[in-house]
Order: sequence, then C-alpha cells, then structure tokens
Amino acid sequence: MERKKYILIVFLLLIGLGLSAQSKYDNAIYESYVRGDMIGWQQLIKLAERDVASEKPDGFSYKSPLRVSLINYYYGVSGWLISQKENKQVMEYIKKGEALIEKILDHEPDDATFIAYKAAFKGFRIGAGSFKVVYLGVQSLNLAKKAYSNDPMNVRALIEMGNVLYYSPSFAGGDKKKGIEFYEQAVKELENSGSTVNNWQYLSLLSSITNAYCESGQKKNALKAYEKAISAEPHFLWIKEKLYPKILQLRD
Repeated sequence: MERKKYILIVFLLLIGLGLSAQSKYDNAIYESYVRGDMIGWQQLIKLAERDVASEKPDGFSYKSPLRVSLINYYYGVSGWLISQKENKQVMEYIKKGEALIEKILDHEPDDATFIAYKAAFKGFRIGAGSFKVVYLGVQSLNLAKKAYSNDPMNVRALIEMGNVLYYSPSFAGGDKKKGIEFYEQAVKELENSGSTVNNWQYLSLLSSITNAYCESGQKKNALKAYEKAISAEPHFLWIKEKLYPKILQLRD
C-alpha cells in the first residue's frame, strides 16, 4: 500500500513537470486532499522540505513561494493530525510552521496573512493538548483580530477570525453565528479573486461551513454549501462520505 502511494505521489509530481516547484506541489497537495490521502500529503511535505533546503539564499528567500506553500501544507496536516489525536506528531509540524512564519514576520511584521497563520498555529497548540489553554487562546484571538484589522479582506485573516469565534466558548468571546459569517466572507473573497480552482483551502472552507450548518440544524444552508463544494470538485470524498449523510439526517 505504501509503495502504491509513493508511486502515485511521484506520478502527480511528474505530470507537474514544467511548472514551478510551488505549483507542482500545490497541485499534488490538492489531489491528496480531494482523495483524503493525508499520508500522501505528509510524503509531499518531505519532498517540499528537501527542495526548500536546496534553495539558494538571497534577500527574499525567507518568503519564497515554496516556503509560503509549505506553511500552508503544515497548516493542513496539523488540523488533520489533531483530529486523529496524533498530538506528538503534530507538534513537529507546528514547530516547523511557526519557524517559517516567524522568519517572515521578522521582515514583514504587519503582514496580515502570516499574523493570521501565527494565530492558527497557536490554536493548533491548544488542540494538541497544551496546558496553556487560556494563555494560547487569548494570543490566538488577539493575533486573529490584528490580522483582520490590518487587512479586513485578507482570506487567511477572515478564516482565522471565523475559527476563533466558532470554536471558542461563549465566555471567552466565542460566537458561532459570527464565526460562520467570517467563513462565508472568506469564501466570497476567494470567489471574487478567482482563486477557487485546485484550491484545497476553498474546499476546506465549504466543508467547515457545511459542518457548521449541520451542527446548528440548518439543513437548507448545509445542503447549499455542500452542493457548492461538489460543484467545485465532484470527486471530493470527505464531504461526500462524512458530511452528506449528516445533512440527510437533518429535518427539513
């Protein structure tokens, strides 16, 4: 099985020959996400890390396209590993992601995208079982607010504002309804910018919205978000297998 997965990964990278390293990996990561192959995702991370290590240093290498994509890959796999209770393994990715983020923020401290990523990785530390729940929660919230304040149309900032509001308890400022509104706004920004094709984050957002509406019993809205996701990617396994059955169980 592992050999077959490796052959598939090599194939996905080979069909990306002629593309930039970033595009090549982004396309392969997308295919892994659609198939629900997070083991393959981790193998792609290893290959991308190798290529990043071989990049020639210059004045802007701290923010090379592949390094930025690698942060996104760490982000995606961290959320999955937390859902699988793989807390020890996820900490390795959290630390790697934070190191890349800090290098960028050292040079560009007001960049909303990476402030928002920093907020997200604080949240991952909570999910990985850190005892500093309150401390990290406040940090994550403040960073998300700062990112949003710096750029209210920034997709990453909108996503993290949504995450913080949706998953925080009400006594800590959580508000599920407002969280969904931020998710919906992030979707609109991606659609308006034409950044939805082969974008795993777009599918992930639609999944989050579908799940949020399922949890609140809003069948019509859940079905609408689901149909948008399937229209964007008909082969998206996770939303078909995990969320669609939940939608069908909701009352009209």
